[in-house]
Amino acid sequence: MNKTALLLLTITLLFIGLVGCGNTGNEVKQAGQIELDANNIVSINLIEKKQPMATISDPSSFERFVQAITTAEYDRGQLDIASSDYSTTVNMKDGISYEFSFWIGGSNSGLLIKSGQMGHYRLSDTSKKDLLDLFQSTFKDKISSEDTTNPQPPSVQVTVGGERFEAIQGSYCWNDNGKGVCVDMASYDELVSKQKVHPKAISGDRVELEFSYAPKEIEVMASFPREERPDEALSVDKNSFQLAAGRGRHLYFIHARWPQGSASYVFEVECSVSKK
Repeated sequence: MNKTALLLLTITLLFIGLVGCGNTGNEVKQAGQIELDANNIVSINLIEKKQPMATISDPSSFERFVQAITTAEYDRGQLDIASSDYSTTVNMKDGISYEFSFWIGGSNSGLLIKSGQMGHYRLSDTSKKDLLDLFQSTFKDKISSEDTTNPQPPSVQVTVGGERFEAIQGSYCWNDNGKGVCVDMASYDELVSKQKVHPKAISGDRVELEFSYAPKEIEVMASFPREERPDEALSVDKNSFQLAAGRGRHLYFIHARWPQGSASYVFEVECSVSKK
């Protein structure tokens, strides 16, 4: 065999050896334990059958989650069973996310799949129990929080006369997350007594309204206490309107509508007809 042929044979064998080593490395990595750092987790989105998504955001819960899944044993076999009991999306600080599916309810023996990876993982009885407790308590806390919080319409900030303040919320009907409520408030005179800022402005000045959640419709009425003057409907353009004419104490009533319901608000302005 000449030197050229011998050199080619050597290179070929070396290449085959490198490819073989690379494949072996991939197989070892594929079959290894799940690697996940609890300190780099931002949140875990949790989904259960027929339940709205819940979010795990407590660092101690991240530790429990990571401890359970990183001790699971890899099995290259493919699962052919019903849909998972739970699924999670683990959001990391670097913007990467990992998806896992879990079979840990009822008589399931405790299995998980990492999305995009062949095979599955077997959870120990302790890890299965801890994950099931973590997931169930997360949904229980979410439901409990929703039950104790009545749905509320958005707030509205008012800017007029160089002042910015929150309008006082009046009566409303609101339906959110399947829970509805209607609330009747006290008289508007009583409501404006809660107003912390008392702006002074000139008739005709612009008023800007800023809702925490933009309404579909807005109506504004001006009222003039202690004056024999009827209430006046004001034109609203892009969440802005002009103060009514005339001096004195003006009350402004806002009525706004959203797909979830409607709400009323009130605020008071002391108006003058000149800058003096």
